[in-house]
Amino acid sequence: MKNTTVFRGLLLSGIALAVAACGNLSKVTDEGTTENPVFPKLSESEFNHDGSQFGSWPNWENVRQIERGMNKDQLYNLIGRPHFEEGLYGVREWDYAFNYRENGVHKICQYKILFDKNMNAQSFF
Repeated sequence: MKNTTVFRGLLLSGIALAVAACGNLSKVTDEGTTENPVFPKLSESEFNHDGSQFGSWPNWENVRQIERGMNKDQLYNLIGRPHFEEGLYGVREWDYAFNYRENGVHKICQYKILFDKNMNAQSFF
């Protein structure tokens, strides 16, 4: 019985670490910074229309309101849920794919937010 309990604890710990690691592509410091931001492939976006158009068309006034120190709820209310599979626990970066037009040409901007150890936004790419 004791070995089963130990094995179950190790298994659950391993799963929790794996799930947390899945949500962090970049090496994010406790201060919410990174030397090398890593962006997911657009084709992996969870936010798409029939697999042909990835991301959202954001309200740019909302995007301009984003600032350091905001928490996840505040960001969620401004720009919605992240567009990629971010993980379940300990996620310290959110990724978005924003559509816009420039001189009549459709473009996509990838946007990344990094969070500090207290889950407040600190870096934007």
